Amino acid sequence: MRILRCRRNASLGSGNVDRDSRIASLDAKAVNAPKLTSRGYRGPANLIACGFACALVAVFAPAAWSADCKPDHFRPPFFVNTMGPCSFDWAAMSFQGEPEQQAHCLMRGMDKSRNLAPTLESLPPALEQRVGRDGGMPNRDALSGYLSKLDLEWDFAAHLWEPVSRANDNDPDAPMARYFVIHDTSGPNFGRRPFPSDINGEAIFNKLADFKCDDGWGKAHVVINRSGDMLLSHELAIPWRETRFEQAANFAGTLKGLFLHVELIQPRKSAGRGRGNDAQAPNPAFTAAQYDRLAVVYVIASVRAGRWLIPAFHAALDADIPNGHDDPLNFDIDSFANSTERLVGALQGPDQLQAARR
Repeated sequence: MRILRCRRNASLGSGNVDRDSRIASLDAKAVNAPKLTSRGYRGPANLIACGFACALVAVFAPAAWSADCKPDHFRPPFFVNTMGPCSFDWAAMSFQGEPEQQAHCLMRGMDKSRNLAPTLESLPPALEQRVGRDGGMPNRDALSGYLSKLDLEWDFAAHLWEPVSRANDNDPDAPMARYFVIHDTSGPNFGRRPFPSDINGEAIFNKLADFKCDDGWGKAHVVINRSGDMLLSHELAIPWRETRFEQAANFAGTLKGLFLHVELIQPRKSAGRGRGNDAQAPNPAFTAAQYDRLAVVYVIASVRAGRWLIPAFHAALDADIPNGHDDPLNFDIDSFANSTERLVGALQGPDQLQAARR
């Protein structure tokens, strides 16, 4: 995967985003997306040099910076040969099993052999007892007040009384979004060099402006950096597709809107001597601030959907597709569950809310 670069172009990385607005007459086509993250940067040997070059471009030639992320080329449609390791039922627009069983299958990453890990036997209670259900949902007013205190009023609180997207490109008769897909950016890639000591706070590795697309072609609904700052690229009512599974021509666009997508910034480096290897993440792979903000987005999406969404990993969705992904690498499900539980507790009353802010 590529790393730090000074200008975006339309053929970055190996990720995929929705292109229906460009191929309305061919909406069964699935085409490669721009990687709107630091995967799109130039090779590891140019990391520092290009960092300075980017800064110079920003200072002396701001008009040269392109914030247009729409791809400028097409790829032929592709078909999936299976319905994935979690057995997607197209007619039901759902994976196999009860919601918690689906989460057991979908919240799997890659093992050390770079194959999909076995199905989980269980999830932490904060997730196991919620997914797919409507019980214990936080009050919208309490959540709105909490978001305002976090300065998230305009991007998130203002939309709390609106639904999330629906499948089949917001078809009113299609099911509302059911799956909350977690990704990581897999970049920037430091090659064989060590991670910087301040990888979580260094601005150059956490700039959300690098993910901003003025043309509306941001990759995920939300991007969260390692300091916990967030970029809303697509309002949660906007149907979007990021995985290759969603884009497969088999589905003719009907999965658009069934999944919501969140990207976590995660630098990578080589775990061996091979060039292009990006199998090693920082330790910890994600920060406490990222888990906390991910929980915020998860609660917002679930409240708007009227039930707790089913979390899923990009790796599990694309596992049966060539050139699939391994993200989110080394994700700690317990940390995410704990962040969710603390947030729900904080929203149950003013005393808990005040305690959570300390």
